[in-house]
Amino acid sequence: MYLYLVRHGQSTGNEQQLFFGLRDHPLTELGRKQARQAAEKLKEASFSRCLSSPLSRAWDTAMICTEGRYVVPQACPAILEQDMGELEGLTWGAAEAKFGDHIGVLLVDWFHTIPPGGEPPAHMLERVGGCVDELIARGEDTLLVAHNGSLSLVLLHLGLAGEGDMFQRDWTFRHGCYSAIRIEEGRAELVCFNK
Repeated sequence: MYLYLVRHGQSTGNEQQLFFGLRDHPLTELGRKQARQAAEKLKEASFSRCLSSPLSRAWDTAMICTEGRYVVPQACPAILEQDMGELEGLTWGAAEAKFGDHIGVLLVDWFHTIPPGGEPPAHMLERVGGCVDELIARGEDTLLVAHNGSLSLVLLHLGLAGEGDMFQRDWTFRHGCYSAIRIEEGRAELVCFNK
């Protein structure tokens, strides 16, 4: 079976360089273009199911990626982005002014750093991993449309990336691309990343 991973297109939160996770920032016009780019690249991929984060930036990306297919996206709260707690809605500068060195540590060692008042990455890993395990049990080729944090944890759960890789430059899901994972006999292989 295959899992195809797509990060939502650029949102207004990305454009404004905000910390955000559960705040529902819609796609920008560039974000819609990036979603169409991902859909075009996915034409070579075959999948019978699509799960999407219910946040509009991911949901609208999923709708664009499934246009013209006999696949209707299903909302999946398990792949929501991280609750960023007190960082939600702050610019990077405002977050650094308010929380100091905690922001630098968060960016360098995301998996072991909890945002003030936010969701621990280990908790996210439990919900994302549970979703992935259910998908593997079903055995259907599936498109997952979500966020950089939750998609990164798919890789961690499957042993394709380590805790220290999370949010590092080489392991950031880009807008307008897809990544593919082949799973056979309980083993996962990263076929492509940010194609």
